[in-house]
Amino acid sequence: MKRKSIAQSAWDAVGIPFRLALFPQTWLPHFGWTTLEDERIAAVLPHVRGRLLDVGAGTNRLVRLHGDGVGVDVHDWGGGALVVEDSAHLPFPDASFDTVTFVACLNHIPNRSEALAEARRVVRDGGTLIATMIDPVLGGIGHAIWWYGEDRHRGGMKPGEVGGLWPRDVIALCTAAGFTLRQHTRFVYGMNNLFVFEAVRGTR
Repeated sequence: MKRKSIAQSAWDAVGIPFRLALFPQTWLPHFGWTTLEDERIAAVLPHVRGRLLDVGAGTNRLVRLHGDGVGVDVHDWGGGALVVEDSAHLPFPDASFDTVTFVACLNHIPNRSEALAEARRVVRDGGTLIATMIDPVLGGIGHAIWWYGEDRHRGGMKPGEVGGLWPRDVIALCTAAGFTLRQHTRFVYGMNNLFVFEAVRGTR
């Protein structure tokens, strides 16, 4: 993806209330605003290497842009992602991916620890785990006001789902699953977190 121009960044700043809360993401391109999906992909894509597994892939856009890999999701959002019953039980051999991503979805996976352990199983030693996550305060507010949110299209939040996760909790969950933190940065005006982990050898 192209880096945003100064003019685009300025226009996106003007549209903050509409981009982040009031308008569905599908409306934003009509006004020339960058979607949150675009922001997340722009943050994640530079860190993706080799064969990619995108968990919670949605429309599978990240996989298509990267060009090598497969997306999985428990819902069919179109785009060709493989639909699975449980993100903690994936139909792939051990060490079959170089990178695993969880883009804005760990909070929607009730059995997070098990899903991350499964990610460790399918990623090679020294491979990469990438996650993005909003904190529970901002996420809770957002899920309350996002009348267009995808969770509403599937019957609302399920038991175990939360609005977001604190960075310390994301780091603790991933560390327990066999990953070590390599990078933690913020994006989208500091409201979203990007985590890049490395799979520790011998922890599968």
